[in-house]
Order: sequence, then C-alpha cells, then structure tokens
Amino acid sequence: MARTLNFLLSLTLCLSSHAAWAQSGEGQANRSAFASALVPGAGQFMNKQAWKAPIAWGVMAGSGYFLYSNQSTLNRINTAIDLRYDNDPTTVDEFDGRFTNNQLFTLKSETRRSRDYAILGVGAAYLFQVLDAYASGFLVKFDVSPSLLGSLQPISSPMVPIGAKFSLSWP
Repeated sequence: MARTLNFLLSLTLCLSSHAAWAQSGEGQANRSAFASALVPGAGQFMNKQAWKAPIAWGVMAGSGYFLYSNQSTLNRINTAIDLRYDNDPTTVDEFDGRFTNNQLFTLKSETRRSRDYAILGVGAAYLFQVLDAYASGFLVKFDVSPSLLGSLQPISSPMVPIGAKFSLSWP
C-alpha cells in the first residue's frame, strides 16, 4: 500500500513539474492531468467530458471495495492464526472446525494475493483516469469541422491491372 501511495505521489509531482514547463499546445492536457491527479475526475470535467467522471469514480470505487473486502478478510484470518497459536486452550477462533491450520495458511496466502491485486487495481484505475484526462486534453480544441474531402479514383499498375485509390484531404 505504501509503494502505491509513493508511486501516485511521484506521478503527481512529475505531472505538476511537467505542467510548469509545458508549451501552450500542451497546456490544456497538462492542466487536465494535474487536476485529475489531485481530484479524480476533475480533468474529465475540465475537458468538458463530464460523463467520463462517474465511470472513473465507479471503477475506483469498485476496486477500492475489493481492496477493503480482502483486507478485512485478511485481518480476520490473521486474528484466527494468532488465536490458534497463542497457547491458550480457552480461546477459539471463528474458523475453528471449518479449516485446518494448513488450510488457514493457504487461505491467508490467497487472500493476500487478492488484496495485492486489488491494490494494483486501485492504482491502475487512478492512473488510467489521469491518462484519459491527459489524452483528452489534447483533443479539446481539435477541429472536427465537416471540411474533410474524400475522393475515389480508378488506378492500374503492371502488377494489379484493376484497382482503386481512396484519398482523404483537408482543405
């Protein structure tokens, strides 16, 4: 968990330092990425794509729920293992009679692995929403006017006697 937080902090600092040196064309993209790094979904709002913010929040909340669930289960298993090995015959753990000691250690290993994957999921969801804001920041001022011209011309060559050429151009 600490590694993930350190990575996210260094990513935020990297984006903020890059935003300070950005050229005018990259300014919107850097500001959007920085806003998304500070507040998830803010970059999507800055890019006038507010419909993407709830998707980012949902993915982060879902992976955060799996992280919380796996961590809670791992805590319960660790408590059960501690109770089994405390040399006090009066203490009984919640898994007594359901799992043997070996099964409990296997369950602990599997739950820890699932928890670690959930940490990666939260980090990936965070990173992807920042990258989405950054990429969409370049396209905010992209010209989508209907001035695209297309043409289809017949063409022939010695290797291909019958063919066609399709070309697109912007005036």
